[in-house]
Amino acid sequence: MKKVLIILSVLLTTAGVTFAQTYVELVPMGGYTFADRINYYNAYAKIDGAANIGGSMIFNVNRLFGLELMYQHMNTTSGTYQYGYPTDQLSKGNLAMDYIMFGPVQTFNIPGSPVRPFIGAMLGASILYPGVDGYSNDTKFAWGAQIGTNIYFNPRIGLRLKAQLLAPVDGSGAGFYAGEGGGNITTSGYSGIYQFNLNAGLVIGLGRVLPELRPRPRVYHSRPRYRYRYAPYPNY
Repeated sequence: MKKVLIILSVLLTTAGVTFAQTYVELVPMGGYTFADRINYYNAYAKIDGAANIGGSMIFNVNRLFGLELMYQHMNTTSGTYQYGYPTDQLSKGNLAMDYIMFGPVQTFNIPGSPVRPFIGAMLGASILYPGVDGYSNDTKFAWGAQIGTNIYFNPRIGLRLKAQLLAPVDGSGAGFYAGEGGGNITTSGYSGIYQFNLNAGLVIGLGRVLPELRPRPRVYHSRPRYRYRYAPYPNY
């Protein structure tokens, strides 16, 4: 155990010098999705927690901004229960869920450190495969958000840790109103499923190494100096 800690500390120390990123990063990932509950009028449905697997491909524009294409799969079980009767199960079956998401990733630079925190937002599709007879597959629009950090051991290998929220959109609505002050059209969407994930993965750099960040030069604008001219004395 001590040898592993020593090797890890050496890698992290040297990474501060050789830290870099590449234009394309492949990230195989795995983690755990926590259970979620959906409430109805006289019953509720529960999606059990389970392990998830997947991966991402990140296209880095520079060391601070990139675009991420993500895929995640999960096999779990779901059931419907009646309120007040925990043992009164109305239905139970297997459930598989696939997420295909795409969105921007903003990375934050810590000078001289291999740690690179990031945040991101995603839009895409969620595909549900119910294991209950009589139910067919369903594809829904989905949104997501993530926060985490990358820890680089060298320019092409790193560790990715993140927390993630994924939610299929169950429905949408629209409205229109007009009056003396004008008119407006409003649209909205709502989600009944909110799946929180904790994931870890290996960052594999592909392609060329990104150039280092260069600070923007400061531009000083000199203003012309004006001479105050006094009005001539009036002639008496």
